Amino acid sequence: MPKKILVVEDDKFSYKLYDHLLTEAGYKVISTPIATEAAKLTKEHKPDLIIMDIMLKDGNGFDATREIRQDPKSKNTPIIAISNLGQKSDIQEAIDSGVNKYFIKSNTRFQSIIEVIKEMIG
Repeated sequence: MPKKILVVEDDKFSYKLYDHLLTEAGYKVISTPIATEAAKLTKEHKPDLIIMDIMLKDGNGFDATREIRQDPKSKNTPIIAISNLGQKSDIQEAIDSGVNKYFIKSNTRFQSIIEVIKEMIG
């Protein structure tokens, strides 16, 4: 049974890239472009890991992460934030909200993210 990854991303190009590369790496991908659906999908699908964009059209990844962390069943689910926000205050807010790892999109090769996912969930 492949490990499940929830991708919360509203940029279609980024989502398609994540979907393709994660599927190719052997993961099952569930996705939503809507911040407010992240916690609901986490409850429904119980992903092994979540990739969270921070800037979303209907909200932000900080609030979505906090909501996911409030549920005892998902409080320990690894969350990787991927964003164009690179200021220390943004990174700190992500960590404070419950993100385990933070990547800046423009500075990160997707292979680096796959390597971290494999370290976190196999």
